[in-house]
Amino acid sequence: MPQGRKLTTLRIELLHNINLGQTAPFRLLRGYLIAALKSSTDDTGEPLDKEHAITSLTTQSLLSAWAECTRFIRENETDLTHLDDEHNGHNFWLTRNRHGFWDESVNDEQAEIAMRQLTHASHACGEVDLYIGADRKLHFSNERRIA
Repeated sequence: MPQGRKLTTLRIELLHNINLGQTAPFRLLRGYLIAALKSSTDDTGEPLDKEHAITSLTTQSLLSAWAECTRFIRENETDLTHLDDEHNGHNFWLTRNRHGFWDESVNDEQAEIAMRQLTHASHACGEVDLYIGADRKLHFSNERRIA
């Protein structure tokens, strides 16, 4: 992983591209991160998005989310064509953490098969927690394993 100034530059570029959402991977990542913030809670049970935003994530956690989302896209590219990118990111986060599954209302047998495949693929990625660290920043539980 890059150090110092390179890491800061990488963080700025990631946040900028997530905000712009000009490409499918960044739109999926944005949906993933928003779902993580909305569905994760602090020690009092309040959703993290009440007091935190995507910018509250550590650089290592942003990088781990980017790595996981781009790998998920690569491995499931064909099945991801049935929904918009942000929705796919939202579903990926919720499904991998067993909060739900890809049960979109679709009128196409191929899309239904794709939703089942995406559910299996999401579960295979394993669960990840988002939490407030001692540094008061947000961390994914897998940030060291991925980034």
